[in-house]
Parts: sequence; structure tokens; C-alpha cells
Amino acid sequence: MTIKVSMGLAALGLGAALLTACGGDDGSGGDFEGQSADKIVERAKKDMEGLDSVRVAGSVSTGGQEIELDMQLNTDADCTGTLGFGGGTTELLGTGGSVWMKPDEAFWTSFAGDNAEQVMSLVADKWVVVPDGEDGFAELCDLDELLDELIAGDDDTTYSKTGDDEIDGDKVLAIESKDDEGTSTGYVLVDEPHYLVKVEKTEGDEPGSVTFSDFDESVDVQAPSDSEVVDLNSLG
Repeated sequence: MTIKVSMGLAALGLGAALLTACGGDDGSGGDFEGQSADKIVERAKKDMEGLDSVRVAGSVSTGGQEIELDMQLNTDADCTGTLGFGGGTTELLGTGGSVWMKPDEAFWTSFAGDNAEQVMSLVADKWVVVPDGEDGFAELCDLDELLDELIAGDDDTTYSKTGDDEIDGDKVLAIESKDDEGTSTGYVLVDEPHYLVKVEKTEGDEPGSVTFSDFDESVDVQAPSDSEVVDLNSLG
């Protein structure tokens, strides 16, 4: 079993799975630090599945492009945060099944090309409706979708414990995973609940680092008013 952090970016044309950790058999009971790598990560997987909300932040490289993200999201598909790529940054906001984005000038310049000035004049400082078909953004705003992406089968992965460390004052266990996509390390809290707090990939394609924090904290999102929103598709 493999845990992958893909964040749905494939749907944005930015590549598929970005980071890989590992998983395996049931990790309940006994001395947590003394358990095998597969049991440790399986326990982390189960605890992550019980989350109602989380903050995901970090940067990855895929297709020769650096992607930065900082998102808070919950199981009700509420989200707020930023996504940066192509030299630009966009704010993201989602609630009630709808998602909006507010890109900066660099974003429009990078992705709208010759139409950037025209688009920016239409949008101004308003939120832009994200079409329903943009599943990548939907996954970024739904913790259930994210957790589905976190877990994927892979019988070819090898894994091992590489010691302990400390992240933000909390003791963690480092689990190294190797497969045909490269080497990555996941960091799991020693204390319960055994959340995965960081995944980093330093070897192989698409390196990067993503952290998980603010577990089960409230995600307060208010939908923008109609006067604050523009739907580019409706403009023809």
C-alpha cells in the first residue's frame, strides 16, 4: 500500500502524484515506536481518515514547474488558501459545493497570455467562478477527496524506519519509502493521534515537501456575494 499526496493537481494539467510515503498492515496496539514501518504508517493512515479538517502547506516540483500551496479544508468541502504556480498566485475559496479563485496579475499574465489585460479588466478585484468540471480545484477544497488521494495500492514499494526527529516540538518517526518514482520520507507523530505531519521527496522525479497541521481546527468560509463574483464563461 502506498500513500500519495497528489492534491488533484493532475486535473490542472500539472502532473499526477507528487509525493509518496508508505503503508501496510494494521498498526493498532503495542509500543508504537517499536512497530514496523508498515504498521506505523497504516496507523497514521487510519488516524488521518478520522480528521474533520486539516491545513496542507508546502511546495512541489512537477513538469519543471514549482507549485506552492497553503490550504485549509474540511470534510464539508469548505476551503480557503492560496495556490502558486507559473510565477503567479491565486487565492482559493470554496463552500457549499462552489469554488472561486482570485488570481494576481502574474497569474493572469502567465496563463491568459495575450488576453491577460482583457481578462484582468473584466475581473478587476472580483472572485472568479471555477467551473464545475475543474475537479482538481474541487479536490483541493474537499478533505474527503484529499484523503482518497492519499491512499493508493502499490506492491512494489519498499520502506523502512530511519529514526526519530522533532517537528514543531513534537516527536516524530521518520519512515522512508522507495519505489520507481523515487525516495520519500513521511514523518508520523509518536503521540496519539498518530497523524502524518510531513512528507518530503528529495530523490527521483517531482521533488517537494508538504506539511499537515491545524488538525480538526475550524475552517471559517463565507461565500462571496454576487456583486463580488464574475463568471468568465457567462461572458462568452
